[in-house]
Amino acid sequence: MPIVKRIHLLTAQLQAVYDDVILCTQYAWWLVQAVTNKSQTQLLAAPQCDLTSHQEEQLRSWVHRMVVDHMPIQYILGTVPFADVDILVRPPVLIPRPETEEWCMWLLHKLKFLHNKNLTIIEPCTGSGCIAIALGHALPGATIYATDISADAVALTRENAERTKVSNVVCIQSDLLAQLPHELKADLIVVNPPYIAESVFETLDSSVTQWEDARALVADNNGLAVIEQIITQAPLYLKHNVEMALHAMPQLMIEIGYDQAAAVVALMSLAHYTAIVVHKDLEGKDRVVSGRVTDVELAISR
Repeated sequence: MPIVKRIHLLTAQLQAVYDDVILCTQYAWWLVQAVTNKSQTQLLAAPQCDLTSHQEEQLRSWVHRMVVDHMPIQYILGTVPFADVDILVRPPVLIPRPETEEWCMWLLHKLKFLHNKNLTIIEPCTGSGCIAIALGHALPGATIYATDISADAVALTRENAERTKVSNVVCIQSDLLAQLPHELKADLIVVNPPYIAESVFETLDSSVTQWEDARALVADNNGLAVIEQIITQAPLYLKHNVEMALHAMPQLMIEIGYDQAAAVVALMSLAHYTAIVVHKDLEGKDRVVSGRVTDVELAISR
């Protein structure tokens, strides 16, 4: 079968569950590339895309899982590219999102200008470990403490660190910062916490609600409960970094929902953070709030 025809047929099948034809076409390519272990360029260079009976059955099985079981394609393929590393994903651990990768890449760009990159970084709610491992890969002199309340998430983060040969990520099962060493002080805390309200979660696509761990997505108080905990706890684990202060770099970065910026800014202001900034994503939506803790606050926290 010609590759163009195969992609067209797969796209039509996937449109039963996805409205976006461009997205369906992209997914169709990913499935064929995965089942053939060939790149798009290689597939286009051949006049035919003939599959073995095993490959045909595998492709049918994948499409069935997506269309009937609403399984996310990321779980089917098993990996997600994220900031120059390939991250293993499996249910129910949260799938890395492009908007998270976007701000992570922005942060890595900022950190590369530091003379001293031997940082201590804490990443609660690590999930698959994508942020921690991306940081560890780009900053081999740093130490990243990755925590998650889920044993599945911690195990997957360890597996991802080993697979990507990133040896400077320390994995700890913990409810946010609770199980970290009390004496640990970090230069930076970054987090993609649960921030979706229960009422909103119930309206999401079944590919999310049936497959991904709700604990990684949903929080009380209209999605703000975990964010507020992090804002409150973070100063106890932060230290002053002169170089980062001179570069006006944040000490805390929190991913948020698109409509939560005002509430999160208010929470950080009440907790005496300074240099509070709302960062937008490429779609122009509020995506991250960052801030610094004053030297006075850090001294009190000691």
